Amino acid sequence: MWFTVEDVLGMDVMQGSDVIAGRDGLGRNIKSVTVLDAPDASLWLQGNELALTSTFPLIKRRSGLQTLVEELVARNVAGLGVKLHRYMTALPPAMIAKADELAFPIIRVPDHIAWIQIISPILALVLDNDVQHLIRSEEIRNQFTRQLFSGAGLERLMALLRSLLNMPVFLISPGDAHTLLLPQDTTSADKVQQLLRSAAVPAEHLANYPGVMRKRDDGLSVVYMGFDQGTNPHAYIGAMETEEQADPTALQCLVHARDAISMSLLQRRASISIAREKNNEFVQTLVDANLSAAARKAHITRGREKGVPLHDRYLAAVIKFHNLDEHALRAATSLFHDKPNIEDVLVSSMDGARFLLLIPDTDAAGFQIDGGVACIERYIAQVSEVQAFPDWNAGISQPNAIIHLDRAFEQAEYALNHSLKSGRKCQIKLHDETGLYRLLSHPSIQNDVGRFVEEWLGPLMAYDRRRNARLVATLRAFLDRNGSYRETARALHIHHNTVRYRISQIYALTRREILNSQLRLQYQLALVLHDMTRERESEAEGRRL
Repeated sequence: MWFTVEDVLGMDVMQGSDVIAGRDGLGRNIKSVTVLDAPDASLWLQGNELALTSTFPLIKRRSGLQTLVEELVARNVAGLGVKLHRYMTALPPAMIAKADELAFPIIRVPDHIAWIQIISPILALVLDNDVQHLIRSEEIRNQFTRQLFSGAGLERLMALLRSLLNMPVFLISPGDAHTLLLPQDTTSADKVQQLLRSAAVPAEHLANYPGVMRKRDDGLSVVYMGFDQGTNPHAYIGAMETEEQADPTALQCLVHARDAISMSLLQRRASISIAREKNNEFVQTLVDANLSAAARKAHITRGREKGVPLHDRYLAAVIKFHNLDEHALRAATSLFHDKPNIEDVLVSSMDGARFLLLIPDTDAAGFQIDGGVACIERYIAQVSEVQAFPDWNAGISQPNAIIHLDRAFEQAEYALNHSLKSGRKCQIKLHDETGLYRLLSHPSIQNDVGRFVEEWLGPLMAYDRRRNARLVATLRAFLDRNGSYRETARALHIHHNTVRYRISQIYALTRREILNSQLRLQYQLALVLHDMTRERESEAEGRRL
């Protein structure tokens, strides 16, 4: 423990002293002792001193001594010892009240005690206390260093911290896709992350421990330290305070644990980076269109010999995220490489925040039902649980034999480009859907395409232009979800009554039963042709610019 004002009162030399104000602040830490020899001497204090005065320097400030208390508290002075006999026989009531209010201890010292009788033993005890802290701190540091040099991973280092603190401990590093709470408790982990990220809850900086902070809200109290914010934002290590607050020894453990785990994270990132580079090289070779069939077979054989779990058939998906900063991209990369690989999915990071996923086409995968859309949505949702991404687009290939993964990659890229050209975000496009585009994009039929779109969607497009509405988008979502108002509302992020109103407008404008099986096909074809028309217009505009 640190040496405190209360410890000073227990010294033999302080017999006859008594606390006349600020008793609630007796736990303030003392690191030094000084004598106030001028009315403005508080300007030269550094903090954690026990200030002593004969009150002679205070006479000139007699009417405003409450402001002196405020100055001393602002400079984190531990307390004030005064002799009330020769110059001032009592302190002003306003000063006493202010000291009580700010929990700043003021001690009346017997007049016969010389300052040196107080200063020397206090400094000796402070130095002895500092030595004990250094010894204890070195012992703690050595425990973490030994674990680190023995090859201990993050889990073992955090287990050591847990055993030393006897408190629940946590490590949160979004950029490394790593969240660890010991003992494991998903609910508590979520609450801790919400508390640490809440701008509405102020952080309290703890004296004597630079970088250590505390946050308290709704019965939850945590002490924590951040890692390097420049490379690892929102990354913290800390402990959940239970019945009692963390003591100085616990805070020392936290500081040394942060240093050791920072090194462990750097080592882990280096190892992961090397593994990912090898993995990227392997996957990129698998989908290389310039590779001969014989070379591809040899590459597959080498992969199996090295223990890569390869399957006979795969579905390829290319996912592109938009507007990711460096930290979000690193988090996405970590999650895409960590999560899908558990299911034998091969992952490659590509340029421009794009990711290639090669997903085994097994009997249990169920790709024949939706072409793999649900699977890709699940992976994107797993990524978004940790990092909220603004927008994305994706393309999915047909299932292909492993020997033809170059074809699967080409199909996925083609489907992704169609998704991007549509202008609609958070959309997955299947390669099977692009066949209709190729069939209907011939220049010779474009006049007929325009008339067909106008015939079936013209009133809705005109209404959207006049009212800045979204009837065409609502019709598309409504048909895609088999006429379900609530599913359509969820997809468009609006109330289901708004969907009902828009559908009634569509009925009124078209005078057709849009869910009629024959008419529904016409509307779906018109929507596809409408997308194709918009893509051609966007491309033409791009060429003009």
